[in-house]
Formats: sequence, C-alpha cells, structure tokens
Amino acid sequence: MFKKILVPVDIDYPEMAAAVYQKAAAFAKMSGAEMRLISVMPGFGTPLVASFIPEQVRKEAADQFKASLDDFIKTHCSETVSCTVRIGKNWEEIIKVAEKWGADLIVVYHNHRHDINEAFSRSCSQRVAENAKCSVLRLRNLQI
Repeated sequence: MFKKILVPVDIDYPEMAAAVYQKAAAFAKMSGAEMRLISVMPGFGTPLVASFIPEQVRKEAADQFKASLDDFIKTHCSETVSCTVRIGKNWEEIIKVAEKWGADLIVVYHNHRHDINEAFSRSCSQRVAENAKCSVLRLRNLQI
C-alpha cells in the first residue's frame, strides 16, 4: 500500500487541517506508513519586494510560523509525525518536498468555498494533483 504519506496543512485553519490529518492518519495506520506534515508560508513576492523586508523580520516570521505548526502537532496529532516548513508557492513546495522525501501519497483538501479564486486560478489541490509524480488524494466536504 502506501509507505510515505505527505500531508499539507494550512495552520491558519487548524480545524480543517486537523480533519485532513485525521483522514491521512487513518490511511497511514492501515498501511503502516510514515507521515510527514508540510505547511507552506507565503513568500515575500518578487525579489524587489523582498529586498524591502529586513532579514530579521523574515526570520521572525518563519520562526513564528514553525512554532504555530509545532503547536498544531502537539494539539492535534496523536501519532509521531515529522514536519517541514517551506516558503514559497504552496503547490510547488508541496511537490518539491514530496519528490525529495519520496512520498507515494499526498493527502490534500479541496475547498469549494473560494469559487471566485478558482475562476481566475486553479486551486492548490488541483495543481498538486496535476503535477505530482505520486498518488494524490483530494478530500472534500470534511465535517469539522
């Protein structure tokens, strides 16, 4: 079955992230798979914009983001999981981590609540599903 399951979580929505984690944990338990959480912090845009944000501010933001992910794990994860924080475009970073780590399943949540956004650009889950080299499970309509 699956040996390595990557689970992207959005720590800005901890209840939904917890629901996604619980579904992924059930798959991991069935197959004895290892799980890794990933949370992607938005980048600072173009290099020109980033040059106006001091390195110390960027470091503090990344540290706070990592602390939020650690808090999420302590609160919601009963199993031992590894985690990583990346900075950049969410779907690109998810795919990079999946390939580097050797994930054979990515579990993502597809949120239909943002129809206006999808009219102009595809969702993260759609981009992951289209570009990943491994299986992708797109969860929908989770009850939180």
